[in-house]
Amino acid sequence: MIKQTSVLLFLLATMNATAGDRFTIFAKQEFNYTDNISSIGVSSIMGGHHRNLQSEVITSINSVTVIDQFGYERAYYGLDLGVRFGYFSDLFMYFEGGFDVFEAIFKHDDDAPYFDYDDRYNSNNLDGYASFGAGVQAGNLRVEGFVKARQIDSDYWEANRSLFYGMQLSLAF
Repeated sequence: MIKQTSVLLFLLATMNATAGDRFTIFAKQEFNYTDNISSIGVSSIMGGHHRNLQSEVITSINSVTVIDQFGYERAYYGLDLGVRFGYFSDLFMYFEGGFDVFEAIFKHDDDAPYFDYDDRYNSNNLDGYASFGAGVQAGNLRVEGFVKARQIDSDYWEANRSLFYGMQLSLAF
C-alpha cells in the first residue's frame, strides 16, 4: 500500500510542479563533518501568481555518502520528494519536509519491525527530512542556504550523523 501511495504522490507532485508559474532546475550540496549529499533536481511554486506566501514542490536525485554508526562508509542513490512552505519573493525563507521515494517504493512489503537471523531487532524506517532555508533570487538566478535534519538508515545500519548544512543554486524559468 505504501509503495502505490508513494508512486501516486510522486506523479501528482511532478505533474503539479510542471504546471506551476515558476519552474526551477537546481544543483545542491549538503554536508556535515563526515557525510555529503550531491543532488540535481527541479522545483515549482504552487499557488497564485501574485502571492508571497506559497508552497513549492521539490524533487531531486541524490548521490549520498554517509558514515554509519559502526564507522563504515555507505553510498547509495536516493530520490527526494518534498514540499516547501514559506515566503517567496526576491528574499525568501521556507520550511521543507519530504521523504526518499526510492526507499518508499523498494522497502520491504512488511512494514512491521522484524528479527534477523541473529535475533537482533531491526527496523528500517522510511528516510525522511525536515529543513529550514533562506535565500535570494536575482532575476533567473536563485541562491539559498539551508540546514536539514535527515533520517537515514537501512535494515542493518543507520547514519552516524543526521544534521546537514547546504547550499543550492537554481535557475528559474
